[in-house]
Amino acid sequence: MNSLQINLNSAILAKHSLCLEIDQFMLQNQISSSQRFKIITCVLEAVANVINHGNNSAKEMVLILHSGDNKVVIDLLDNSKLHDSQAPQQCPNIVTESGRGLWIMHSWMDNVRVQESVAGTHLQLSLSTQ
Repeated sequence: MNSLQINLNSAILAKHSLCLEIDQFMLQNQISSSQRFKIITCVLEAVANVINHGNNSAKEMVLILHSGDNKVVIDLLDNSKLHDSQAPQQCPNIVTESGRGLWIMHSWMDNVRVQESVAGTHLQLSLSTQ
């Protein structure tokens, strides 16, 4: 299994292309373009959710991508308090202020798990690459 860890904060996100870093890792692991698109979109939604909906202390995140055994597993750890958000059953209306990111993650990923961790919140996404 191959892994990539990126320690993120708002300063790094402002001047670093997270998309390119993730895409390069997945290219090296022969992940198809449609799967790469889904993974990058879901990671960006998850990071944006932490920034936009996490408390002010959620400035630091750790993103870990694992590729192997015909799947990609993404772990996003941050120091914010766990939010009890349910994913909408259908795509929210365009005028709805939130929920689309959660809907996308739950619709595109094979597994979405959110749990409280010692340091804050742990989001895990997984997608089959077969």
